[in-house]
Amino acid sequence: MKRFIFRMRCALERAPSWGGDGRQKRFAPRESKSSGMNTDICQQLLNPRSGELFALILPDMTVESFQVFVDEFASFVGEQTAVRLITDGAAAHRSTRLKVREELLIEHLPAYSPELNPVERLFKELRKELKNRVFESLEAIEEAVIKAIEPFLKDGSRVKKLTFYGWLDTTPT
Repeated sequence: MKRFIFRMRCALERAPSWGGDGRQKRFAPRESKSSGMNTDICQQLLNPRSGELFALILPDMTVESFQVFVDEFASFVGEQTAVRLITDGAAAHRSTRLKVREELLIEHLPAYSPELNPVERLFKELRKELKNRVFESLEAIEEAVIKAIEPFLKDGSRVKKLTFYGWLDTTPT
């Protein structure tokens, strides 16, 4: 069984305009929970053993958006592939409204355990590319996120080198 680690983390939100002088609003990537602001969420799955990476940018962290993500991921891995999805404890990940095909088994990490989630190391690398930058639009942030993640999508060895913790060698596939 393939194992993919999941994390929804990179929220792309409106930043307040500087100085309150009515200038055009600018945007900056932030990591935060839903704040009622205009957000997009970069959702990712990775397989630390193989370096496979799957990512989508969706509008929010609702059950409906997570359902789109799960459906797209199921298409990505194919119908005959059994996959264990390891998720954090977000409400959308635990919803009984999710329709998950039989071959996708969802498991949850313990609460407050980012050190168990290899994808955190990938996010650390992505944050290096996105920090201290201001963008003119959400579309510009999306382009920057795509540009930052592209090298990892093209080269699975980079993902594996970054995320394959030693203790994963002792866990079943």
